[in-house]
Amino acid sequence: MEIGLAVGGAFLNVLFDRLARRVELLKMFHDDGLLEKLGNILVGLQIVLSDAENKQASNQLVRQWLNKLQSAVDSAENLMEQVNYEALKLKVEGQHQNLAETCNQQVFRFFSECCGRRLSDDFLLNTKEKLEDTIKSLEELEKQIGRLGLQRYFDSGKKLETRTPSTSVIESDVFGRQNEKKELIDLLLSKDASEKNLTVVPIVGMGGVGKTTLAKAAYNDEKVQSHFNLTAWFCVSEPYDALRITKGLLQDIGSFDLKDDDNLNRLQVKLKEKLNGKRFLIVLDDVWNDNYNEWDDLRNIFVHGDIGSKIIVTTRKESVALMMRSEQISMDTLSIDDSWSLFKRHAFENMDPMEHPELEEVGKKIAAKCKGLPLALKTLAGLLRSESEVEGWRRILRSEIWDLSNNDILPALMLSYDELPPYLKPCFSYCAIFPKDYPFRKEQVIHLWIANGLVVPRGDERIQDLGNQFFLELRSRSLFERVRNPFQGNTEEFLMHDLVNDLAQIASSKVCVRLEECQGSHMLERSRHLSYSMGLGGGFEKLTPVYKLEQLRTFLPINIQGLCGIKLSERVLHNILPSLTSLRALSLSPYWIKELPKDLFIKLKLLRFLDLSRTKITKLPNSICALYNLETLLLSSCDDLVELPLQMEKLINLRHLDISNTSCLKMPLHLSKLKSLQVLVGAEFLLGGPCGWRMEDLGEAHCLYGSLSILELQNVFDRREAQNANMREKNHVEKLSLEWSESNADNSQTERDILDELCPHTNIKALQISGYRGTQFSNWLADHSFLKLLVQLSLSNCKDCFSLPALGQLPCLKFLFIKEMHRITEITEEFYGSPSSKKPFNSLEELVFAKMPEWKQWHVLGNGEFPALRNLSIDDCPKLVGKFTETLCSLTKLRISRCPELNLETPIQLSSLKSFRVTGSPKVGVLFDDAELFTSQLVGMKQIVLLEISGCDSLTSLPISILPNSLKTIRIGHCRKFQMGASDSTSKMISNMFLEELDLVEFESVPRARYLRVISCHNLTRFLIPNGGTERLQIMFCGNLEILLSMACATQMTSLSIFGCKKLKRLPERMQELLPSLKELRLFLCPEIEPFPDGGLPFNLQYLEIRDCEKLRLLSLTELVIFHNGSDEEIVGGENWELPYSIHSLTVRNLKTLSSQLLNSLTSLESLWTRNLPQVQSLLEEGLPSSLSELCLYDHHELHSIPTEGLRHLTSLRCLLTIKHCPNLQSLPESSLPSSLSELTIKHCPNLQSLPESAPSSLSKLTIENCPNLQSLPLKGMPSSLSKLSIRNCPLLKPLVKFDKGEYWPEIAHFSNINIDGEYL
Repeated sequence: MEIGLAVGGAFLNVLFDRLARRVELLKMFHDDGLLEKLGNILVGLQIVLSDAENKQASNQLVRQWLNKLQSAVDSAENLMEQVNYEALKLKVEGQHQNLAETCNQQVFRFFSECCGRRLSDDFLLNTKEKLEDTIKSLEELEKQIGRLGLQRYFDSGKKLETRTPSTSVIESDVFGRQNEKKELIDLLLSKDASEKNLTVVPIVGMGGVGKTTLAKAAYNDEKVQSHFNLTAWFCVSEPYDALRITKGLLQDIGSFDLKDDDNLNRLQVKLKEKLNGKRFLIVLDDVWNDNYNEWDDLRNIFVHGDIGSKIIVTTRKESVALMMRSEQISMDTLSIDDSWSLFKRHAFENMDPMEHPELEEVGKKIAAKCKGLPLALKTLAGLLRSESEVEGWRRILRSEIWDLSNNDILPALMLSYDELPPYLKPCFSYCAIFPKDYPFRKEQVIHLWIANGLVVPRGDERIQDLGNQFFLELRSRSLFERVRNPFQGNTEEFLMHDLVNDLAQIASSKVCVRLEECQGSHMLERSRHLSYSMGLGGGFEKLTPVYKLEQLRTFLPINIQGLCGIKLSERVLHNILPSLTSLRALSLSPYWIKELPKDLFIKLKLLRFLDLSRTKITKLPNSICALYNLETLLLSSCDDLVELPLQMEKLINLRHLDISNTSCLKMPLHLSKLKSLQVLVGAEFLLGGPCGWRMEDLGEAHCLYGSLSILELQNVFDRREAQNANMREKNHVEKLSLEWSESNADNSQTERDILDELCPHTNIKALQISGYRGTQFSNWLADHSFLKLLVQLSLSNCKDCFSLPALGQLPCLKFLFIKEMHRITEITEEFYGSPSSKKPFNSLEELVFAKMPEWKQWHVLGNGEFPALRNLSIDDCPKLVGKFTETLCSLTKLRISRCPELNLETPIQLSSLKSFRVTGSPKVGVLFDDAELFTSQLVGMKQIVLLEISGCDSLTSLPISILPNSLKTIRIGHCRKFQMGASDSTSKMISNMFLEELDLVEFESVPRARYLRVISCHNLTRFLIPNGGTERLQIMFCGNLEILLSMACATQMTSLSIFGCKKLKRLPERMQELLPSLKELRLFLCPEIEPFPDGGLPFNLQYLEIRDCEKLRLLSLTELVIFHNGSDEEIVGGENWELPYSIHSLTVRNLKTLSSQLLNSLTSLESLWTRNLPQVQSLLEEGLPSSLSELCLYDHHELHSIPTEGLRHLTSLRCLLTIKHCPNLQSLPESSLPSSLSELTIKHCPNLQSLPESAPSSLSKLTIENCPNLQSLPLKGMPSSLSKLSIRNCPLLKPLVKFDKGEYWPEIAHFSNINIDGEYL
């Protein structure tokens, strides 16, 4: 079986290709038959290679022989590349520049005649010697063939299939799983009155048995989706990472603001808030971790959901299910009949099995051998789908692989690999570089294949097209499966099943590795292609083992955790990367790199693929122009990139350039000199001016792909000039932006003529027109037979147009944005297009109107228009008075803003509406005030979840009694006449209503809600805490609120925050009894609030924060925060008050009377944060509690020195000592720091001049910021444990630690993490 060295086995093919393309070039050596000898040896080795690959698993000597062969051939191929590079260098930089436009064969002929004169004698001699050494090594390996018993094997002659595989693999139905599916769905929909808030349902079974498929079938079931308020899916996989899980679930739920947040605690709080009170379904796919403590920590995030919430967990490990103590669904293999049904579904996709009885007979036997595993059945069926001869099926049936028992890989998968054509094997096994469950992009994979010589075109075939065909063939064989990522737009992503990934790893035989899985340097020595998971800290320590891997061909960082703002160490950029001299593919995306070493690409001269996308680079080093082999350069989303090097035309092999979403980059004219360029993505043509492009230049650009922007179109004179752009021929442009920047036009007809000629190819999918100066749009905009693929259209700032094009019949239009159309007064029936069998705007999902100052009327057809519309927004249309279409059954979001004349007097059918926002549109607000109108409207709003009304002064009331039960969030603000009503009946209705979140601004009385915010309700003098359901209450800036009452037990309230209520005098009485679950209490800016009520604070209170509450005098508290105004009035330690011994964390500010005696009475105190305490010097001298593990001294002007004995006795002070904003602190005396200290942070100490000569022996992290007079570090006494050093804004220290040049650099260069002014060294 050919498995175990697929990528390695491709090395001979790559070398043969290099030889074939460079025979003429290498004649310069006068090699006396060296090349012929090399070619003969390679042929002799190639014919035994297949047998060697089969035997390597059982024969260690053969495996060693193959490793040596790969090393020798890699060296030979590298040698060829280096010679080719020098030849290309002469071609580009020599005197024969006219040859830059000739083909490679002409170049080789030229060099066969003159290169011997141009290359140095030393280079030629050295190259010849290396070639001779390589041949000797290969000869030695050839001699060992007989002793190893390797047999000759001649290729069976499989040729590349020219058929185009199906671009979409049909996803299988759930064959033979009807019982399991019904059981799972019944569990999810169960409504047992005794059930808990959360039920976990584990699905257990071996790999490939269909656990994920079953979970998907239940998850996507219509009844299940409608049963739950919220659903989310996340693939956990290995290694277990709580941060990645939390972040992934939040993103799937729809929180898009998390990319910059990597604080686990903060993210988990957000996730709890999102799930709080909702009936949710979450799928945790592919769980391996059976650590109960970690599971319990994760599970606690989910326990606050509504009754009936469920979690599905899929796992191969029985121990995972047992740990969860839940009833599990165990999955067995399929029956013989179900196995055949699944196999038949995929193998006979394009034919009837009854018409091929001989294939059916063999197929049933093959299906039986798969032993009921769906993955094996589907994969083998995918393999045989393209095999129409029965003998091919019989060869699979007779294979010896079925009898292998000592391998974790399914025999069926091994067979599917063994039967791959030779050209696909290395491409498949290369994908072992990707981690399990990592979604990869097709384009990226194809680029990497090409860069490493795994895709070799024949004839005139485009190499990218061939790579795409390879990819689709692997997908059609079910080795890749497509995944949908809602955050990647239209980008296609794929992944491999875990077992398929295992197969790729075995096939690559450690040639393709993931750094995290390499045990020891011996594994890296064999690697040629490397990926690793990006992380914080600069990456130097992690990447140190990669240093001087001279044979490494691929360097690929992968952002598995979705981190943002990741920086790369200078030592990686300057030391490690330049040592990887054989690299063909290098990615640095998405590191926040601002600058690359100037000579980096002189060292990495063999690069063919370079990905700098999503970096912060501002300018490319000129050395990039020396990458004469470079074929692909990706610069997309480099927001700060300003310019490209002037000599880009030296990149004579550059085939693919992506500059999309580079807002600061002006596309230089010299890009037109890139004669090999086939694909230019994201081009932006700025017309006119001394450095601008011409329409003729645009017309000659035949390589445009993806997005295209044409700016400053006011510089186009007439139709004839516009014709020169040849826009109809740009068939690979999918997104087009046309922009004018001047609003005044001399001739409207000329403007329309120009737009006529800018008509794109029919393949266009997204179109934006901005600043167009004509009075009418071109007819092609309304041609549904022409714009048949258009999905998104934006028309903005076309201030002279008095009508909109007839867009209603565009068949694929989903997103339509119409903004700043100043002369539009009405939208007529013409907007919907000519009558047809299809409803107008049949596919439209989102419609936005904005800034239409003269728009008065919107004519509706009443003909079922907008049947798929989900999102409608109308903003800043001050004269609009027309009515809506009466039936919008698919609409889920409706937003009306700043439309003062618009009314909704006629009820609209909004049966799917979930979010209704009205802002500054008082006549719309009347709808809610009129009970009859509102009742009529609510008949069709059964799914409403959010209602927001703001700035509607006409609104006086809200008919609470008829609000639907689905409504969870109400926000009402700045509605000055609005009242909830105070009648007994209304109060009863209010008490029976339950919301998730209620925000009230300028209000008087409230219903209850799970999360209740009351803001700026100035008429509110007394507030009654709701007696049920409310968990978090926040009262802000209610200036006249005096009394807070709780008349009944609010058992569910856990958090109470009161901000800026300046007249509030007291908290509720009997808080221990009435607020028994309260854990958090925050009181800010309440100067009149009096001592805590009789009976004290609730027993379960854990966090108390007090800021600027002058009259409040000071419980199972564990965390206490006290911010005082600095007055002399005593609030702590008085006759009636003392701090509870249970406090673990204490934060105090401006407390003049805090004593050492009081602090030392807190025997459980672990964390102490002090700020602006005049007595801090005496506190330190008298001694702090010995239990402290964390201490922060902040904003202490009186602190001039740290007492020698003040901190030394704090033997538990391990975690952190922070000294911050102490302007008079000048030094830290010798031996003043405890020996147990592991982290020391000093910030904003402007007069600090020195640190102790010896640091604590356990110190591992040292952070110094904004200490302008600090002159030295304790280098002599620097402990070996110190690994992390961070210095920011310390001008005297910075030159001492400068990378590779500073005086201190030799002493600190070994630290794993060095951060200077935000940059990792």
